Amino acid sequence: MAEKQAFPGQQEDEEVIIFQRRHWFVLLMWLLLPTLSLIPLSLMAWGVIRLLDPSRLVQALIWLFFMAPALGWFAWLFLDWENDHYIVTNKRVLHIERVYFLYESRDEARLDRVQDVTVEIPDIVANLLYYGDVTVETAGTEGRIVFRAIAKPRKVQRRIFELIALANGPGRALTPEQIRERLSWEPRRRRYQRLPEMMIRMFYPVVPTGEDVIVWRKHWWILLTQLGRPLLVLLALTILWLLAVRANLGYPLWVDSLFAISLAGILLWLVLIWVNWHNDLYILTPDHVIDIEKVPFIFEHRREASLAMIQDVSYVQPSFLHKLLDFGNLRLETAGTVGEFTFDNVPHPREVQNRIFERIGAFRRKAQEEAERRRREEIAAIVEGILRRRTSEAPGG
Repeated sequence: MAEKQAFPGQQEDEEVIIFQRRHWFVLLMWLLLPTLSLIPLSLMAWGVIRLLDPSRLVQALIWLFFMAPALGWFAWLFLDWENDHYIVTNKRVLHIERVYFLYESRDEARLDRVQDVTVEIPDIVANLLYYGDVTVETAGTEGRIVFRAIAKPRKVQRRIFELIALANGPGRALTPEQIRERLSWEPRRRRYQRLPEMMIRMFYPVVPTGEDVIVWRKHWWILLTQLGRPLLVLLALTILWLLAVRANLGYPLWVDSLFAISLAGILLWLVLIWVNWHNDLYILTPDHVIDIEKVPFIFEHRREASLAMIQDVSYVQPSFLHKLLDFGNLRLETAGTVGEFTFDNVPHPREVQNRIFERIGAFRRKAQEEAERRRREEIAAIVEGILRRRTSEAPGG
């Protein structure tokens, strides 16, 4: 008997790797308003019962009458949440959205049409609970598929690219079960075991490791200009305090306290500017480019694309200062609807451009070698099949 389909239209050789709904916190927020509506509805039911003093059966009917709208609202929102599915298989990505009896839509794209994948973790709650949006940009008419408020968005992004790599490389020969085993989620750990990792993840971006990973940040001049305002404020406060001390005006103790608090605030301001600069990363791996912006505990935007999708790399140094200090803006063109990556104010843009072109060349050579290897294997399999058939058809075979 055929296995039950995980979603309508699932193919026989198609394995579901990720099947998610919106994060449970989204459902909780949706249910907040109907929960609050229970308060006035309960008061109205209690008032009617006090006024009429009916029998127990009528009291139960009154409660049911007043609670029915909120309970129906609860049920409708839960079913709406439950019916919104985000799916990644070994062949495609899908978003299936249904509203019972009223509406159904289905967006999907084959893995070989995926241009880039963007993760956005929009606020402090999303950082704490680790959920966010994953936007899949595709070539052609498909446009984009958005997975909204799903759990573990960075891992979903990584799984999509791993599936693309398996589909284009040796993984083409794997069975769906083997692919699922390779890409399975790591074992769930207790929250206290994950706490240090969670805190680091909320403060710093997750960056690929390895000797062949290159990381760029914005030029030091950009950091210096951002530090200018708090440094000027610090200098002005320090001068005022020193003048007051030198004049021996006999000011009260709270003035020193106010200066100390202001100093601590300015130092925190300086640290936050440095951290934001440090967390704004442009990354080149052997097969991907990654653009990360992260504000600790508050926001993260992470866009990633395969080198196969980069069509052109250009740079511009728009002023004399950019030429003097040798920094500029790179544009990496893709075929997606968003169109380009931007590496803004990177040092030595010509060198960065050359590095990217070198990696693109190496990636394409590797892909070509892999395609040739697959073609040789296919030809060998065809020849072997022909020889086996001839042997079996020969007399006495």
